[in-house]
Amino acid sequence: MELHERLADVRRRPCAYGLSTLGEVVAFLTGIDAATDWRLLEGFREFLAAKSGLGANLALPVLLVRIAYPGTGNDFGVAAMREESVQAVTVLFDELEAFLEAERLRDSK
Repeated sequence: MELHERLADVRRRPCAYGLSTLGEVVAFLTGIDAATDWRLLEGFREFLAAKSGLGANLALPVLLVRIAYPGTGNDFGVAAMREESVQAVTVLFDELEAFLEAERLRDSK
């Protein structure tokens, strides 16, 4: 299975990979990033920070929670709860897809 197919499969059925929270999905994607010599997510955090207008010094999970739940401010505890993490996981995959597409377009020029 190609990487983009694997990511689509993880998005479609995260429980099949043992993933149910934002932290677990981020850890899984970090593992894939490591397997690609840190190229998959290179620039992704910065992409999110620039797109969202949030701080470039924020960690990936914090950025995702703040994008998914803009009214929660600094309350990172929302990411620890599975019900709250669903929206952040959706944001993660939506933004990752947008980032990878932007990278593909940039590389094709």
